[in-house]
Amino acid sequence: MSRRSSSSTLPEHNDVMLTPDILIGALHDLSTRLRQYFPSTVRLVVHGGAIMVLHPMLACRGGTRDVDFIKRSFEAEWIALGVTDAGARLATCIKATARKFHLGADWMNSAADVALPMAFDAYGKTYDPIYTDAVSPANMSISTLFTSPGLVIIGVSWAWSIALKLVRYDKHDPQDIASILRLGRNQRNVKWTRSLLESWLVQECGAMGYAAYAPWQMEALRKKMRNAIELAYHPPPAVPQLGPVRVY
Repeated sequence: MSRRSSSSTLPEHNDVMLTPDILIGALHDLSTRLRQYFPSTVRLVVHGGAIMVLHPMLACRGGTRDVDFIKRSFEAEWIALGVTDAGARLATCIKATARKFHLGADWMNSAADVALPMAFDAYGKTYDPIYTDAVSPANMSISTLFTSPGLVIIGVSWAWSIALKLVRYDKHDPQDIASILRLGRNQRNVKWTRSLLESWLVQECGAMGYAAYAPWQMEALRKKMRNAIELAYHPPPAVPQLGPVRVY
C-alpha cells in the first residue's frame, strides 16, 4: 500500500510543491478546521518561502515545500487567553488538512523556532522580537498574506525576512533577498549598498546579535550581502523554456 493511501499515517516530509493555488486552498481548509477548535480567529506569523509565494507586492516564487510559522508566541498568546493546549489543537488541524490535500506532515511547521532569537525588554523580561515586529500595525498593513474567518497569516517584516535568510543563504535565499531588495528600490528608490543594508539590519534586527559577531563572521555575512545586492541589480538571465523534443 502506498504511504499516501493510508488514512492514518502521513509522510514525515512534504514533497508536494505548494503553488499559490494549492497553498491558498490548503489555508482555507485549515481555516475551516480551526474554527471548530478555537473560540476566535487564529493568527499565525510566518517566515521563509511562504512570504515569497503569497505576498501581493512580491509573489516571486512559484511555490514552496512548507510554511514556517512561529509557534512559541502563538502558544503564548493563547495561554494568556486561557487556552493551554493551543499547539495541540493547531497540530490536529494541520494534520487533517495534510491528509485532505495529500501533503507531508511538515507542510506547515515550526521547526525553526529553536534557532530564532529572543530579546529582553526595558524591564529585563524576554520577548519575541520577530513576532512582536510582525504584529505591529505598520507591518500588518503591508504583510498580511491571508485573511479568513478562522485564520490570519502575517509575514515577518522585510528586514527580519532578509536577516533570517542571510543565516542559511542556500537554495532560494539569495534570489529571495534580491527580490525584496528590488522591491525596496522600486517602491522607495532605495539605492542599496552593503553598508546601507548592514546598518538597516543592525537597527531593525539587533536581536540577531550582530554586535557580538567575530570579524570573520561579519565578513562572511557581508559577502552574502554583496552577493544579494549584485543579484538585485543584475539578475541572471531567464532560462528559456524549451518545448517538447521530437525524435524522428
